[in-house]
Amino acid sequence: MFLNFLFDKLQDTRSPARFTALGEGAATLDLDSADVRSFIQLLADTHTVIDPTVPVFHSLLTDRVGTVSVAYAAIANRLPSQIRRSLLEGGLPVPEGQDQQYRAAGDALLRMTKRLYDAGITPVAGTDAVPDFTLQGELEMYVRAGVPAPEACIAMLNAAKVLAREAKPVSIAPGKLADMIRVEGDPARRISHVGNTGLVIKDGKLYESALYRSIGVLPR
Repeated sequence: MFLNFLFDKLQDTRSPARFTALGEGAATLDLDSADVRSFIQLLADTHTVIDPTVPVFHSLLTDRVGTVSVAYAAIANRLPSQIRRSLLEGGLPVPEGQDQQYRAAGDALLRMTKRLYDAGITPVAGTDAVPDFTLQGELEMYVRAGVPAPEACIAMLNAAKVLAREAKPVSIAPGKLADMIRVEGDPARRISHVGNTGLVIKDGKLYESALYRSIGVLPR
């Protein structure tokens, strides 16, 4: 999204510059400008779906070497040691004197997420990061941006709707697959509860803590 408005600074995005350009320019982009407003309206008019993948970009901009990524802080101690070590690697190398600029760019991602929600753009929750755990962080970032928790949860259903798969697998009724998870808590009130997975039902089989242990993850 942001690179659409940074073309004067970066024309070729086939390098890591597509990430550093965000750090250098995202915070100063005026989200109230005519260019941004008209582009968002174009997305709405064409029913374009957006997969923001907020945590992976936010982490690139705000993680620092030696500190566990905010996106994984809640679950870091449950992960295998080699994965925990990788969480200390930090994000992008930040040029001297630009630390606050990069952090402000991370905040700009959240503001853009809220603008897209306010404009009625359909979000589908994706991550482009560690499977399972970062999807929770994606929804938490939506709420942090100002999206109501129930609407953030619906972003998981949106993917099925966009792919025309909602009729069969994502509801509980006779004749449907009913693959599902049992969540301990109420994500509609506190989005972090979406990570309290107590039971997984997949293809008619029940998986509890043994599923986590099989891949070296401690149960919650």
